[in-house]
Amino acid sequence: MSRRAFILGLVIVVLLVFSLYRAKYGAKDTAAELMSVEAQIEDARHEKKLLETELSHMSRREWIEEYARNELGMAPPRPEQMAGEHDLDALVGVPVDPATQPASGDAAVEAPE
Repeated sequence: MSRRAFILGLVIVVLLVFSLYRAKYGAKDTAAELMSVEAQIEDARHEKKLLETELSHMSRREWIEEYARNELGMAPPRPEQMAGEHDLDALVGVPVDPATQPASGDAAVEAPE
């Protein structure tokens, strides 16, 4: 009986040592993974700061105007491009009253000769 108890105790001790070994190295692996995730978080925070800085720079009115002028060929309107309300008839034509126009299905539209 004592030999069986000794072997059983030895097996239990070996299992405890093995479990302790696994727990110790599992904790080291977990700590390394945690440090890796923390480094990724720090990188993401740094990238977020850079993107926020870039956004604040690119949303400035001066930068938008410069980009529109240089890259898109846009410019502020010149005085001759501006039209007043009284100029619209000459530029786009006389307004059409829909009540005096025939419905599209009622009569055929004749082409000007």
